[in-house]
Formats: sequence, C-alpha cells, structure tokens
Amino acid sequence: SSFKVSTPSSDLIAIRGQPTVLGCEFTSEPDPSLSSLVVTWQRPEDSQVVHSFYYGQDQLERQSLNYWNRTALFVSELKRGNASLRIEGVRSKDTGMYLCLVSNMKGTGRAQVRLVYGAFYTEPRLSISASPHGVTVQYESEGFPKPEVQWVGAEDQNLSHHTELTNDSDMAGGLYHLKSIYEAHTYPLSVTFTLKNRLLNQDLLHFSLDLKLRHENSRLKKSDKFRKDNIKHGITKSPTAFYLPILIKAQDFVF
Repeated sequence: SSFKVSTPSSDLIAIRGQPTVLGCEFTSEPDPSLSSLVVTWQRPEDSQVVHSFYYGQDQLERQSLNYWNRTALFVSELKRGNASLRIEGVRSKDTGMYLCLVSNMKGTGRAQVRLVYGAFYTEPRLSISASPHGVTVQYESEGFPKPEVQWVGAEDQNLSHHTELTNDSDMAGGLYHLKSIYEAHTYPLSVTFTLKNRLLNQDLLHFSLDLKLRHENSRLKKSDKFRKDNIKHGITKSPTAFYLPILIKAQDFVF
C-alpha cells in the first residue's frame, strides 16, 4: 500500500501554560528497532526545527531554542505509526503551522497542522469611583484572544461603554489586558457586565451590580457567576459548567 502521513484537518486549540499534542500518523513498517524511521517536526514559515528523531533516538542538536526541553514524541507509539508531538507549557509564540515529516522504508511524506493559542480570561477586578454627579464602574482582566464585552441595563438594553485592549507580549506573556469602563449619571444604577472568549467557549464572568443612594451613602452589592468550559488537548468539549459564587462586602461611598 502507498505511504501516507496525516494530521488533523481542524485547528488545534492550545491553552496558555498547558501541554498540547500535535497529532501525526503515518504508514508504519514491521521494524521494532525503528532504525530506518526519521521523524522531523518543523515550523514551515521559517524552518525552525521543533523536534527530530532518527537512528532510533531523539536528535536535538538542531532543535530551536524556542522548544528546548519542551517537546517529546511518544516513542513507544512510533512502531504503530504515531508520530504525534507533545509540547509543554504552550506560549503565544507557539501559534501557527507545524509540519510533520516522516520517512521509513515504505516511503516519505508530510502533513501540516495549525496550532491556535488561547488563554482563559481571569476574574475581572472591580473598581468604583462615585460622586454626587454619578458613578464610574471599571473591570480589568487578562486573557487571549480579543473578547466580546457587553454592558446591559436593568431593562436588558445595551449600554454604551469604553473598553481598552492592549497587548504587550513581553510584559504580559502573550495576554490582552482588558479595561472596560461604564459611566452613569443617574441613580439607582443597575448594570450587568459580561465577557466572552469565543475561541475557548468561555462565558467567563457575569457580574450584576446594583447601586443605590441612601441619604449620603451609596451601597454596592455584587453577585458573580463564573463558568469555565474544560478544554483538553485542543478539543473543545461541552462539560457541565460549574458556578463559583463570590461575595464582596458592601462598601460605603460618602459624598
């Protein structure tokens, strides 16, 4: 039969800081010594060597420093035609195409797979600035890629807001820093803040705020629902969501 090398046709979603596996299969041969097998993983855009295997063992002299001490083949699976590569501690720079090249006595072949990097957004940090003229509510969070942000009023109407998104890969490790601000000039104030990470199927946080004036004080009540979908080895599943209630002590703002 003809020699074939194959990789998954769909993109591989990899999570920041977690391991991931780049799948690659090939037509194997009955050679338990693996003496004729050559497996090379490369980045096709710049020919970086991600991992090499030949003469029956790993050969990492030409491995890119970006992947040093982070990659491994499943050596016991090679004789079964499995050349998948495990990468530890996924980083934003790992994003892109990967080329799996395999050669043995049956032939030579290659196939590509795309790695897409993502990071769950952190629990937003809340800050409030209040005055007799109104209130400014701000949330900050970090994650990747760009999220969808929405502020909704008491009657489910969309509210105008100001959202800043910055990305400093050196300082933040490949994360977007989100700062979203809503300003209101009337009381009582009732708003809901939501943040969605579509890539990771993450309806990450959902805050409901009720702010009312009482004499000289305004009191804040906050309820928070947290849901995070499990993603393993780049395969999005639909597990049972879990909810984490977070209580914040009421704060007084004296005008």
